[in-house]
Amino acid sequence: MGLRTNEPDLLVSSGNKTDGITRLGEGTQWQETDNNVRCGSSSAKASKGATSDYAASTTSQKEAKRVAISLATFYNTSRYVNSEVITFRVVVHTAGNAAKTEDGRSANHWSIYLILANQTRTVRLNMSNVDGADDLGTFGVTDHDYLLSHSQLAYFDYPVVPGKNVRDFCDLIENQGRNRYRMTGLGNGCRYWCWYLFNDFLGNQYFAVAPADNRNLAAQFYRRLELKYHRESKYVVNTTPSRIEAGQFV
Repeated sequence: MGLRTNEPDLLVSSGNKTDGITRLGEGTQWQETDNNVRCGSSSAKASKGATSDYAASTTSQKEAKRVAISLATFYNTSRYVNSEVITFRVVVHTAGNAAKTEDGRSANHWSIYLILANQTRTVRLNMSNVDGADDLGTFGVTDHDYLLSHSQLAYFDYPVVPGKNVRDFCDLIENQGRNRYRMTGLGNGCRYWCWYLFNDFLGNQYFAVAPADNRNLAAQFYRRLELKYHRESKYVVNTTPSRIEAGQFV
């Protein structure tokens, strides 16, 4: 299957199609509706009011937040730095603010969770805009006592090869310069960041998938990224096409 012309270059080889694992939570029905919505519709326009409110907080509060979620703090305080990772999970979160988005649907935020072997805990890899007045994203690494966030709308699992631990993932992120990222002017760009991390780990054989299948797995993941997810009811999550907004690695 050919890739769409607006996709970034894939960092992997071509091969046969591989189906990833898609879940929307127990009992949830997968519905891809509203296909007539334009592909250029906004994905997760940040609430200007919310951004302004957060920007009004003190500089010390913002810096404390950055330090609390930093990789250095994780290394110094977490017991799970060297824990083995068995699953790479990409989560689509609801970010609320439905009344303030262009399409009236809740905004999305994407982040990554590393599921640990023999644990009911996860380590989250996240890029977010801590300072509403500064587009430079903050790379956060935090451990959590749950496997799936309550804010999830959808999640996609990819098995990890045996022997990879949390530090291996963090080292590759730093070595590839993915920990420094400038968000878009409205604080978006998390999907673009997740796209590059996915390709980094896929191309460096972190996932338990045959190298010949890499290109099609990446193409499948990109198609998932091109959607906006919205919960219509308790068990129904709908999707609409959504343009991926690109930040910049710095």
